[in-house]
Amino acid sequence: MLSRPEDLRPLKLRFQLMLVVTMVVFLVLGGRLFQLQVLEGDQYASRAERNFLQSIDVEAPRGRIFDSKGRPLAVNRPAYTLMVTGRPRVLVEDEAAKSAELRRIAVTDAQVDELAALIDFQDETDELKFVSRIEELRDDEESGRYAVAIRSNLSDREYARIKTREQLASWVDIRKRARRFYPEGALTAFITGYMREISREELERRGQAGYRVGDRIGKTGLERQWENYLRGRTGMANRVVNALGIPVVNPPAMASAALADPVEPIPGQDIHVSIDVELQRVAAEAFGSVLYDEVSQTEYGGRRAGGLVAMEVDTGRILAMVSVPSIDPNEWEQPITRAKFGDWTASPFKPFIDKTIQENYFPGSTYKVVSALSMLVDSSYDPDEIIECGRYVEYGGRKFRDTHACGPVGLEDAIIQSCNVYFYRLAMERGLTLSKMEATARSFGLGEPTGLGINSEASGTVPTEASEIRQGSFQQGVRLNSAIGQGNVKVTVLQLSVLYATIANGGSVVTPSLVDRIETRDGKLVFENEPRLREASPPLESFDRERIHRGLVGVVNDPKGTAYSERLNGVTVAGKTGTAQVGRDRRRVGEQGIVGWDTTQDHAWFAAYAPAEDPEIVVVALVAHGGAGADAAAPIVMRVIGDYLGGRRAGSVNRTVSPARRDAGVPPPLPGADRKGAR
Repeated sequence: MLSRPEDLRPLKLRFQLMLVVTMVVFLVLGGRLFQLQVLEGDQYASRAERNFLQSIDVEAPRGRIFDSKGRPLAVNRPAYTLMVTGRPRVLVEDEAAKSAELRRIAVTDAQVDELAALIDFQDETDELKFVSRIEELRDDEESGRYAVAIRSNLSDREYARIKTREQLASWVDIRKRARRFYPEGALTAFITGYMREISREELERRGQAGYRVGDRIGKTGLERQWENYLRGRTGMANRVVNALGIPVVNPPAMASAALADPVEPIPGQDIHVSIDVELQRVAAEAFGSVLYDEVSQTEYGGRRAGGLVAMEVDTGRILAMVSVPSIDPNEWEQPITRAKFGDWTASPFKPFIDKTIQENYFPGSTYKVVSALSMLVDSSYDPDEIIECGRYVEYGGRKFRDTHACGPVGLEDAIIQSCNVYFYRLAMERGLTLSKMEATARSFGLGEPTGLGINSEASGTVPTEASEIRQGSFQQGVRLNSAIGQGNVKVTVLQLSVLYATIANGGSVVTPSLVDRIETRDGKLVFENEPRLREASPPLESFDRERIHRGLVGVVNDPKGTAYSERLNGVTVAGKTGTAQVGRDRRRVGEQGIVGWDTTQDHAWFAAYAPAEDPEIVVVALVAHGGAGADAAAPIVMRVIGDYLGGRRAGSVNRTVSPARRDAGVPPPLPGADRKGAR
């Protein structure tokens, strides 16, 4: 017990020490408060604002695609897009501390199921894909922090259902984003291509370019080839949100004032192509149809498969490029059922394949111009020498046949009548070797891509003795088969177009092109195409070209020509029929045929240019399993040529109507025969 004053001295010392400590603490707190409110006040105010300000990407309008006359082939339309945040910020209460804090919590299975119940799925596969994408997003700690496009083109009903579920607002958002629309649908499907969601592999390759999960990217055609021009640059918008990231409808004035100025997106650039969509339509109608028929599933409207290319002979500008059948690219803007996709992939018509550049075919007799030019460079060869055609030759213990006995023929007449025996004799007796044919073929661009640059262009095949030996297919008859475009010779429709354009223009091997120019939205020129030649010097002499040219003119205009029945009034066409032997001799017992797909028939070709005296356009058509070239392919080509030149000249260009007009499906006559044979 303290009874004397001197006993208080120890307490007084302690009190003074405590007072000093308290003053120091208050000075530190005051200094820190001064630092936060005065010295660093602006910085922390800005950070506080960001708690209720949110920046979102603004999609740039994608560049459009137009035909040569300004008609739209690919445009943008507004649509509702479902955005999902896989790991949203959630207010979590701590009962022990009696406080709450924001954390990023992955959405639950129940939440995913609740959202899925509001969507109208095409089938179970569509629903499974939808759920799987959200599950992948919530498991990704990086991408799960951002709103990602999960489903495009929501219907009005889906939009209304989701908007009325306020409990979804913390992790689900609906934004207006453009979707791609192709006004011409299947007619230009392989030219425009289509768009799909970016894959994980592409995202890894293009991540530095600003792509995110859920973005759409060009997959085929021009959409893929010119993606960097079409895409544009993303902008930025700002909005006021609450602590959970939900947009505030009527934000306070202070919050609105703190919003930064938006960054306007830069639209993608517009592409103007050389295609004339009306000529494209004429070509499609000549085939019968383009669109793959969903209803019948095993056949399409025109009951044909094939391709056509129409091109300017001097510049290589492609005027029409049709592959049948094809799938409407607008289909890819919607979920696709497994049944529909399975039908597409199983169809023998191969609607996924661009038959103008992706598929190789035996060229048949259209290749005889290569054989002829291979011999014309040999000074010992006499093109006027007469060779007797007796319908077949014997070589290497087998018979190589022709369709009929042509009689005595020289080079020009052999082209006019498409005489196989003449070219067999060149390979047997006149030194027409594989190496000679290869040199000529490659000088005209065969055996390698043309350089068009879309849809994974095939290279084709030009056989050599070395390649035949490597494959174990070298036999004595290889040269004979190659001389008439059979054996292992393979070309694409576009390659054959380049070959015949070279003959038409006198020897310049053009590089085909689809894009004329690229412009910004305000009309500023970004790119303009210029014709390009593959070789500086022409690969054929003028007098050699003239011989081939006369033969090609005779094919259409000489009564002995294989395409004489398909000639036009008012314009002289030069061309060559081809019937590539790929068909079986007969249908197997019990085999059910598919309408428009008769594998007992050969592939039908016709390659032509016009006007013969001053060529402007080259057109090549292939009809897969179409039969005789003159019957199936020549009418298609002639219709396109007639339409193109008829619109440029005074008076119309009408197809000849002979007194004994052929009915549909009746083959043209053999030279010098009645109207019962075909070639």
